[in-house]
Amino acid sequence: MSFCKPELSLNYIPAQLKKQPSHGWVIEYYALDGQGSLHRVVIRMNSLRKRFASTNAFRAHCIGVVCSLNAKLAGGWSPFGEEQNTRFYLPLAPILDEYLHDKADDLRPDTLINYRSFCKVFREWLDAVCPGAHCSAINKVLAVKFMNYIRDDKGLSGRSYNNRLKQARAFFSWMVENCYCKENPFATLKLKREAPKKRILIPADCRARIADYFRIKQPNYLVLCELVFSAMIRPREAWRLKVADIDLMNGYIAVGADKSKTHFSRTAALTPQLRVSIAAMIQGARPDDYLFGRDYHPSQKQIVYSRFRKEWDDMRKVLKLPQEMQLYSLRDTGLNEMLKSGIDALTVMQHADHHDLSMTTRYANHADPRLVETISMKAPAF
Repeated sequence: MSFCKPELSLNYIPAQLKKQPSHGWVIEYYALDGQGSLHRVVIRMNSLRKRFASTNAFRAHCIGVVCSLNAKLAGGWSPFGEEQNTRFYLPLAPILDEYLHDKADDLRPDTLINYRSFCKVFREWLDAVCPGAHCSAINKVLAVKFMNYIRDDKGLSGRSYNNRLKQARAFFSWMVENCYCKENPFATLKLKREAPKKRILIPADCRARIADYFRIKQPNYLVLCELVFSAMIRPREAWRLKVADIDLMNGYIAVGADKSKTHFSRTAALTPQLRVSIAAMIQGARPDDYLFGRDYHPSQKQIVYSRFRKEWDDMRKVLKLPQEMQLYSLRDTGLNEMLKSGIDALTVMQHADHHDLSMTTRYANHADPRLVETISMKAPAF
């Protein structure tokens, strides 16, 4: 089908897919330039043809691109002043695979799992709402619809919603950087208010009961608890540790950038009690063994990370401790007690791997179950 002769009273002439003898497959349309004149625009599509198994599949995709262009033209959009880039019209779904492949070399395997999860959810939503969408088809309206789907259909909390939004922003920032779209449609969407973390401090009497339980049930899990409490090593960081990271002679663990949550290396000081516990645990182990291998003993294969939480939950049920007492609560408790014991805040900040003192004081700001007792016993007289 050919175009009619452009009339200057029109704002645009709709896009059409054509196969030309000289240039092959093209999408052709007319749009207003900056001087108010209609000009012909040709987008050559031959480079996209090899990505499709059949001509019919290719044509179907191109027709979707044509519909999207015509919707934009009808809304007053003009391509003039913009770079015409065939990457904008590539199918979006396969680009998700390219994104994961590109990120695989930069991310830790357990971090990559979160990226795969986002891509899986986004791909499912694309297939249901706009199958065959091309890279530049996702605008702010569709971005809002996706986040509404995340909030309403998936029923995620504010924290999980925000994580998905940050992942969407990261993906489309990568898209912009690699010339698959011109702007990030998620950039201006606002984060939701997050509920406070449901963790409480674990007082000394409860810690004693926990220690008694694990001495019998699983002594090496007690080493994990001590690492979180006194060495300020996060559970996932502890999961990544190897025997070679431990320097018992000098009393510290080297937490490398590849193991740290913050991606900065640091040394975590060990208490004398913890040095004794770790020495017994790693006796006979090889330097390249994971500290927490199978059944919590050093070995070449890591224990499944979810076992940490399951072991803790089983203990909490047996001891009838509140759900708000989590494994990570040991780190909050250790930090809180270090500050109250007289260790200066800067030292605690460095030991806890925080970037500034405000973060240290924020994590220390938990309700203290002994507050009334402490104030009544130690407050100065009037």
